Amino acid sequence: MRDGGALPAGADQAHRLTADELAFLLRDPMLRAREAERAAKSNRSRTERRAADPAYAERLRAGDRERQRRRRLRDSIGRPEPPEPVAADLPDLTVAQAEARLTDHLDGRPSAQAAQLRGRPDRIRLYAEAFVAYRILSAGGVRPTRGMLAALLKSRFGRAVTPSQVQKLRDHVEGFAMAGGPWAMASPHPSGTARTRSTRKADTDSHAPRPPRP
Repeated sequence: MRDGGALPAGADQAHRLTADELAFLLRDPMLRAREAERAAKSNRSRTERRAADPAYAERLRAGDRERQRRRRLRDSIGRPEPPEPVAADLPDLTVAQAEARLTDHLDGRPSAQAAQLRGRPDRIRLYAEAFVAYRILSAGGVRPTRGMLAALLKSRFGRAVTPSQVQKLRDHVEGFAMAGGPWAMASPHPSGTARTRSTRKADTDSHAPRPPRP
């Protein structure tokens, strides 16, 4: 009623609760509390399992990445495609040559990270294999995807790597290919011809200067 008169037609409809709203309000408070407790318990169990089971944690991360990929795909509909990322420019090296250059580079580094990597020849070998795989896949000038890199590491070198591991490998390859790194392209010789020595000390100009030894 408004000032003693009847409500306008349809006004009562606007104030009516939906069936879902009524069901929510009429639910037993104890039932709501039990459901909240079950949800909290499920979250705790998932968190504990994530910490104890790396494979399970990786599956959860993969699911999150896939949902993010789908969301980005939906958001990108109708937008112009971004340019393809450009690959790092890498010299033509074998696995052994790439491994030797990286080892030489680490020998001249006093950092704790370099010391740790020097003690992991298996890790240095993996980086060198990732270098070769990256170079093969980037022959067209386009940065290889993580999936492509992981597949080639598996088929060519028998390496099984997770998405997060292959991401780090790709980042390391590109980082070592930057100026001053062991896999940077050789600068041209003053005479106009590039130096291509194949010994362990090859292409020392592409390495960062070594600190003086005591």
